[in-house]
Amino acid sequence: MILREFAIFICILTGFPSTKARYIPSVLVNVKGEMPTAKIVINVIRKRAKYWDFWQVNSHICPPSLCFMRENKRVKPRGTGDSAFYNGDIVLDEKAADMMYGPVGRRRKRATTRMKDRLWKDGIMYYQFAPSLSRSARKAAKRAMEHISNKTCIVFKKKRKKNPDFVRFISEPGCWSNVGRVGGLQNLSLGYGCEKVGTAVHEINHALGFWHEQARSDRDKYVEVNEDNISPNYLGDFEKLNKTLAVSRGYAYDYSSIMHYSERTFTNNGLKTIKVIGIGKELALRIGQREALSNIDIAQLRDMYFCNRKQDNDETICPKDWIKHKRSCYRFLRRPKLQYAAAHKECKQSFSTLVHINTANEDRFLKQYLKKNFKKSIRWRTGARRINDTFEWDNGEDRKTKPMTFTAWNGRPPEGFSTMVLGRENATSDFAWEGAWTGSVSQLPDHTFSIICERKARRKCLPLEFEDGRDYRGELKHTLSGITCQKWTSKYPQRHSLLAGITADVNPDGLGDHNSCRNPFRMRRKRPWCFTTKKNVEWEYCDVTVCKGSQNNTVNNKVNSKNSISENFEEYSNSISED
Repeated sequence: MILREFAIFICILTGFPSTKARYIPSVLVNVKGEMPTAKIVINVIRKRAKYWDFWQVNSHICPPSLCFMRENKRVKPRGTGDSAFYNGDIVLDEKAADMMYGPVGRRRKRATTRMKDRLWKDGIMYYQFAPSLSRSARKAAKRAMEHISNKTCIVFKKKRKKNPDFVRFISEPGCWSNVGRVGGLQNLSLGYGCEKVGTAVHEINHALGFWHEQARSDRDKYVEVNEDNISPNYLGDFEKLNKTLAVSRGYAYDYSSIMHYSERTFTNNGLKTIKVIGIGKELALRIGQREALSNIDIAQLRDMYFCNRKQDNDETICPKDWIKHKRSCYRFLRRPKLQYAAAHKECKQSFSTLVHINTANEDRFLKQYLKKNFKKSIRWRTGARRINDTFEWDNGEDRKTKPMTFTAWNGRPPEGFSTMVLGRENATSDFAWEGAWTGSVSQLPDHTFSIICERKARRKCLPLEFEDGRDYRGELKHTLSGITCQKWTSKYPQRHSLLAGITADVNPDGLGDHNSCRNPFRMRRKRPWCFTTKKNVEWEYCDVTVCKGSQNNTVNNKVNSKNSISENFEEYSNSISED
């Protein structure tokens, strides 16, 4: 007993918890029968990280708010092995556990619903600090929330009585959280050893809807899991998530994610449990950082909470006499009333197409606007046309059609008709979708209706010196389709040979350790652009247009690249599809 206490004392002297110590006591008795002497061997294992990671802090704990007795039965969340946590720090509520493991007592079934309803409405997370929350944990949580809100459109507000769903920060043993908005009160613990900003960002990201990065279904292309070095109880923590539970939204695998396991997570022998392979090994990328959101973390958060779209909605404008709704501009033409083909040509003159109705919100807006402002008009043409017995969105004769992702007719589309229109109902004066004919010249004036044209809203043109926008130094950080840009200093996920200089003399194109849109000389294109954070989209143009009459006319250099996005500016100008 004395030897044990002495060894523990030595552990404290060596700096626990910044070091670990193992002691091996042995008793030596000399042949003369003198008092035994003790030999204490202490092996000191110094931590490789700056502080304990969540899996180390949470090892062999069961916090009181999660584990308790009810009616003489032990209650705790369904975690991995015999632990209260999934993946080391995730608390599975009953619904999440059923989706992960299947209902208790029944055979596990494939989850059929992604957890979309777990996102916080309007990107607002309500929170509350428990009175027992330590001062250091409170400070870390505040700084973490500030870091996330500065990089995204997510807003953190203190919980009030009218806010039923909220996160309560507590200081129970361990660092842990639910995934996404559970409903009602949900605890997020920043206990002893977890009072770091990076740890707080990690746990808040769980509450915002993030799983761990290495749980992606495609992770085996990027990292290799060494099961021989994993503690047997934690093998389940390295299982990949079902695609129905989590999707990457097309973003590249993120080695630098703050949500990625470290290389020795759940190690059984101090050796690596995860090994970087593939492109990550080639670029010497590291995993398991707990400092800040990575660029791809930011991109995915902005995607999940529609930050880029919200920014575009606020900053874009429409031409005169056009009506703006979100990122689309609409023109309502009562005269002339035209048949289908003539209506398309009329819209084309204003760089637009017949309206595409892609969302319930857009459908509701158009119907309400028509009812309020056009009380005598009966039918309005849309771009819906039957092609090969299937209704699709028609973009005109010179462009491909687009399949419908949203329909607003009751049941199935009407039989026999070749197009769809918005028609007024006699009883209520409301507008609904109706079948109609395209019409032909021989049938005039039959099948002629009023027209709705649609085009994308654009940002104001900029009075730059060069027509190709090479001197743009603005802060726009995403492309026309809303993808967050990759940093110019980064070679991942898109490989490139551009050098981001430090000074203007070295780099006159304004490249640097940022991801704002630019038009660098070595890869000059028609206007500012950027590499993207999505793995299958190398680059895209940004919504930066130079005003007519710029002082310098430039000749665009042709660039050979394997791009999935067209360089044709008119195609973007005419595009009216909305993500």
